[in-house]
Amino acid sequence: MNKLKSYTNTPNILLSVIIVLTIFAQMLPLVQVLNFEFSFLFSILVFLASGILTIFYLRKFKTFGVLPAIIRMKYKSYLLLLFTPLFLSILSNLLFQICPIWDGILYYLVVVLPAFYFGFVAGAFAFWSNKKFAYLIFGGIFLLFVFAPILEFYIYPQVYFYNIIVGIIPGTIYDEQILIGSKLILYRLFHFVLLTMLLYSMFKVGSIKKKNRKLLMLSTFLGAVLFFIAKPYLGYATTKYSLHQNLKMSLLSEVFEIRYADNLTQKEMQLLGLEHFYYMQEIEQKTKLSTPYNLITYIFKDANQKGALFGSRVANVAKPWMNQIFLDFNSAENTLEHELTHIYAAQIGSTPFEIADGFNMAMLEGYAMAIEDNYSGYDIHYMALLAKESGYNFNIPELFSRFNFFNQASSLSYITAGSFVKYLIKIYGIEKVNLLYQDLDFDEYLGKNLAELSTEYIQFLENLNYPINKHRANLFFGRRPITKKICARTLANEMSSAWKLYGNKSYISANRFFHKIFNFSNSYSALLGVIYSNNKLGAYSESLKLLESKLSEYEGTSSYYSALLNFGDQLVFNNNFEKADSVYKVLSNFNPTKRYKNLAEIRIKLIGVSKILEYLKGSDFDKYEILKSLNKEKLFDASLPIMIEISKRLDENINSFSLFLSGKNIENLSSNSAYEISKYLMRNLEFEISLKFAELSIQKCDENFRLPILKSHRNKINSFCNFNY
Repeated sequence: MNKLKSYTNTPNILLSVIIVLTIFAQMLPLVQVLNFEFSFLFSILVFLASGILTIFYLRKFKTFGVLPAIIRMKYKSYLLLLFTPLFLSILSNLLFQICPIWDGILYYLVVVLPAFYFGFVAGAFAFWSNKKFAYLIFGGIFLLFVFAPILEFYIYPQVYFYNIIVGIIPGTIYDEQILIGSKLILYRLFHFVLLTMLLYSMFKVGSIKKKNRKLLMLSTFLGAVLFFIAKPYLGYATTKYSLHQNLKMSLLSEVFEIRYADNLTQKEMQLLGLEHFYYMQEIEQKTKLSTPYNLITYIFKDANQKGALFGSRVANVAKPWMNQIFLDFNSAENTLEHELTHIYAAQIGSTPFEIADGFNMAMLEGYAMAIEDNYSGYDIHYMALLAKESGYNFNIPELFSRFNFFNQASSLSYITAGSFVKYLIKIYGIEKVNLLYQDLDFDEYLGKNLAELSTEYIQFLENLNYPINKHRANLFFGRRPITKKICARTLANEMSSAWKLYGNKSYISANRFFHKIFNFSNSYSALLGVIYSNNKLGAYSESLKLLESKLSEYEGTSSYYSALLNFGDQLVFNNNFEKADSVYKVLSNFNPTKRYKNLAEIRIKLIGVSKILEYLKGSDFDKYEILKSLNKEKLFDASLPIMIEISKRLDENINSFSLFLSGKNIENLSSNSAYEISKYLMRNLEFEISLKFAELSIQKCDENFRLPILKSHRNKINSFCNFNY
């Protein structure tokens, strides 16, 4: 009687579990929205539920041949399991969320629906293989599918994965844009055909002839192995060979190789080679670790190539256990030292991936940040104090526990972890911190627990007595963490489509698209899209009214300073020069960064000489010529870093910029302008002249928290001058 009751209850139990988990999911960050994360989670759950339900019914009727009859009789149970999560999520989104649901429905159809069918076939196969151990076999199949991406991650260079259950894992680093493309759909169709063929074969072979059954089971296993091996050749995995086929150019030394795309110039790669040598010497000295051999750095031409071949468009990554680094060329200069540090730290790493003990992200990234000691041109102790004194969450014990590293803005996590580890190195020495990296036991190696160390560290920061600029803190830390972003996937996908329309000069369509996105997201990026497309259509007054009505909503966030700058620009377009001047002056006084201050100062100057409209509406070439005209009699310091930005976009010959500087009194340059000029000259391999400006930047520096960055830059240029190549 009890056995019969369990037969009756199993489908209801499975459905109840699915309902409870769906309701619970509405309270979880990211998963609460009907989008990729929701579909990712429920593809796993319905795979399991479908397989278990299939085995349950087959064991109830005791023979595999009744499977078609089971489907006809029990299809409602299957449909309820499949569509209940979708229905409840749509209902929740309509009642409590503001995100569009169409993308989410598409994700569900492409990700969850096939997973449900694949679970059904896997359950049927498990029962067909062995009735008695069907659940155990199904569990083994599930674990095999789950752990396959881990194996791929370990043996292949990539961080993206195509998987039979979840469809696609775009990368181990959060990337907001995931598009349902033909490649993923073909992958799902391919598995649908293969598993349907397997299901048909099971019916044909039946469950009596043991020899044929064993042959089909062996063929299925070998087929799965063969597909895993063939994935790179089908375009669903990336090997070292396929990377080298796409990154055909090579720069080789005794200790490293740089593979890079053929659109990168010899000059660009020569500089990257020199930076490899310099940073490796620096890291070896700072960490007391030996130089690794056979390092390979892959330099992709842009984020799109990196996303297609590697899997993470946004973040640069090191794989310490493989001695490999993967960089987008446009951000390589700013992240090379950080990623190289991860490679060195493999020598003291634990886990099979040779990283920080317990996969602790705060220790992993904090160690690299401490050695790099540079965040956007600022000392990380200064940035950490800036965050603390400006009221941003600052809890070291919490940061170093579990996965809390991701529960706040990434900039805050990286900086606070890095500053704390830098403090530990200063007080306790790199040798003890190296031991801590491989075994995260603070009491054992430092003689104090994490709470005590945190208290000491906070006191150390407060004693630094650096000046605090709340606006700078808001710019760097006033961002939403991953877990609190609104409609992140839909926003990223639709913004990409909207900017494509804008780039194709379809300004009316782009304007409608940006408005639609802004209405559900209140995203500042979407607001900018509306304003830019309005401006192209001559709707300046509409842009001004919209931005003025929304400006206060961005106050205290990282977007506020861009909004202020654009507000001033819209006032100019509406011929309100006096108010625009006051807005630019407010931004200049806020001084969130030197760049924002320079942009504001340039506009103030241009209002004074009645060239502001010509400048804002002009091309890069027009802007460059106007800025040059401001420097005729003497150098206008604020204009120089912006001129460098435009000069790079125009691909101007470095000799032209050097000629422009010749004869000018460079002694009156600010520290920041001298630093930017030095970096520009360095990128063009003009090391001797670059060194002079690097020295000048140090001499002119009146901010002690900037000195370590300027001196490090000077030391790097000096090493390049002395390098024999």
